Amino acid sequence: MDQDPTQAQETLLAEVLDRFATTPDPRLRQLLLALIRHLHEFVRESRPTWQEWEAAMAFCARAAAVTGPGRNEFIALSDAVGLTMQVLASSQPKPPGATIPTLIGPFHLANAPWFPNGADIAGAAQGERLHVSGRVLDIAGEPVAGAILSVWHSDERGLYDVQDDPAAKGLWARGRLRSTQDGGFAFWTVMPAAYPAPMDAALGDLIGSTTRMHWRPAHLHVAIEAPENQTAETELEGLTTHVFVRGSPYLDQDFAFGVRPGLVADFTLQPPGIAPDGRVMAEPYRTLTFDFVLTRKRQAGSPFP
Repeated sequence: MDQDPTQAQETLLAEVLDRFATTPDPRLRQLLLALIRHLHEFVRESRPTWQEWEAAMAFCARAAAVTGPGRNEFIALSDAVGLTMQVLASSQPKPPGATIPTLIGPFHLANAPWFPNGADIAGAAQGERLHVSGRVLDIAGEPVAGAILSVWHSDERGLYDVQDDPAAKGLWARGRLRSTQDGGFAFWTVMPAAYPAPMDAALGDLIGSTTRMHWRPAHLHVAIEAPENQTAETELEGLTTHVFVRGSPYLDQDFAFGVRPGLVADFTLQPPGIAPDGRVMAEPYRTLTFDFVLTRKRQAGSPFP
């Protein structure tokens, strides 16, 4: 007698779980077994056809085909369904006063050029001049010296350097610098702009068939690495976040669900004259002052870092 379909599905799931239950690493085992259970439950609940499954595999292949240095389509897809922000919310809870983490985005590069504090990182980027300054602090308000700040953003066209022939133009509006002894940092660049997410591959297939919301409001990306040689008692946790331009279009429609009120700031228009670092500006420009507050690494049993 043929096996009941429901029983056959349960038997298959049990067999798969039993095989992966031998995974040596306990955390990997936990993640895999939970993922397998949820994936099998999704199939049993939604009952995709073979043609739909093939379409899903082709969709993944389309994402893989455009993924490489400077662009990760799978991160963009995770952003688009809110999964990235859900991972951050569950894995990096923050106490009041700490800077909120948000998604890294698909255009991060680990090998961004180094700049001294106060330098101009704009390069070939086009746009209104912007002076950014602030401090890196810990949750107690103490300065964090030697933190590494990685900054990257679009220019006024809504393009990133990796989308703009970097082989010919080089990297721009991207750089790394260290906080000073008092936690301070400063740099010149140009104003970022709102921009559409790349719609030429898998992300476009998803958004075009569903919400049709594919814009991001203007923002700076900032990733902060804590200083080296910290003690276990004082070790700080790194931070990846955005600073959004107040008044930018799409603040309430960010396709990546990354906007949080505490990350929206004033990019203040300034008249020609003396800039904060003493530079004489012949044209109007903008200034942003923003402090980043890091937390200590979480201790066992503590709800917050």
